[in-house]
Amino acid sequence: MSETARALRQMFERYLTAIQEVSGSLPITEHDPAVRSPCELGEPDADGTITWRPVQRKPKSDLAMMERECGATLPDDLRDWFGAWWCMPIEASLFGEPMVLLGITGPEDEVAVAKRWAGHVAARRARGVDDTVPVGAFMDGRILTVSCPGGEVRLETATRSLSFVAASVSDLFGMLVLQTP
Repeated sequence: MSETARALRQMFERYLTAIQEVSGSLPITEHDPAVRSPCELGEPDADGTITWRPVQRKPKSDLAMMERECGATLPDDLRDWFGAWWCMPIEASLFGEPMVLLGITGPEDEVAVAKRWAGHVAARRARGVDDTVPVGAFMDGRILTVSCPGGEVRLETATRSLSFVAASVSDLFGMLVLQTP
């Protein structure tokens, strides 16, 4: 098992344990009847929320479609994350600031994420800067990205790179403080 796969599994375990300690159940999210996720468990309740948990993708995706769509070589860390798991977005904080760690919720969402990544890469190339793909978002509009193919994690805005965050996705997972309801 790769370092990223191990760190991701540990982060998911920490997240699920923390949610269950606070709420007594698995995480919940708003249910979108038009898009069903393999992460969802059972049926939505009367409020339109549904219980979910991360699910390993079988078979694992090599993310080739996503690479073709965005025209960038993705780092192996992303294959161990987005290629190996279906997951709803996870609320966390980084450096004391609230943010959302993105996930691919299911096959339909994978196409949408690939298109967002393609737009992001195209905008960066238009500015003459290296390829990155977004993997998280802060409430103020800053985005967390991973460089392609290097794999380092950075903080950016829509128009510029701001700072280095972590040498790898596995380091990022260890830095996150996971939020509970």
